[in-house]
Amino acid sequence: RWEGPLSVSVFAATKEEAQLATAAVPDPREPGEFALLRSCQEVFDKLARVAQPGINYALGTNVSYPNNLLRNLAREGANYALVIDVDMVPSEGLWRGLREMLDQSKQWAGTALVVPAFEIRRARRMPTNKNELLQLYQVGEVRPFYYGLCTPCQAPTNYSRWVNLPEETLLRPAYVVPWQDPWEPFYVAGGKVPNFDERFRQYGFNRISQGFKEALKFHPQKEAENQHNKILYRQFKQELKAKYPDSPRHC
Repeated sequence: RWEGPLSVSVFAATKEEAQLATAAVPDPREPGEFALLRSCQEVFDKLARVAQPGINYALGTNVSYPNNLLRNLAREGANYALVIDVDMVPSEGLWRGLREMLDQSKQWAGTALVVPAFEIRRARRMPTNKNELLQLYQVGEVRPFYYGLCTPCQAPTNYSRWVNLPEETLLRPAYVVPWQDPWEPFYVAGGKVPNFDERFRQYGFNRISQGFKEALKFHPQKEAENQHNKILYRQFKQELKAKYPDSPRHC
């Protein structure tokens, strides 16, 4: 579905995991740098042959998953980037539409272009256009991303407004949304946006940190990670208030 370049950060906590990653994407140009030259299906097929099936990802060691560090690494060298997690699927034609819009006008160069994100039931076929998505949305087979888990984290996107917009041939910004706490949007932006704060690791509050600069349980350690990041998040807000004392915006 994504027809443009992909920049993928892979975290290997052990020597065995690093070997597995190397087996999937051979001949790295430099240590720690993979050049993805194969089709995704080739990689998936090879992983299926060498990987253990059914393993749930949760670091059982004292190593904290550096999600923001990985995001920053993947963004390096890109003029524009849509930073998403590996289990998210872009809409068909999204890259083409974004490329045409950004090539035709430079007025969006300093703008974060938010992409609405949704969750779909596993058994459902992925919709190919907005009309198909809305049909599933109306019967409860599709819902806004993080709905129920952290509804305020995506609420500013204003899904009710977006679903009522008519589908158009050309991609364009639909409406302006001011950032508000604790919004964690997925968006396309140029290389001038601040990096993600790499002090945030594991789950909870990690993407919110970049949002400030710019404008249940999965395993037993989940609650401890959330509590740690919640404390760090509060500290982070105080740092921003001290750094930008004259800003009219508050978080």
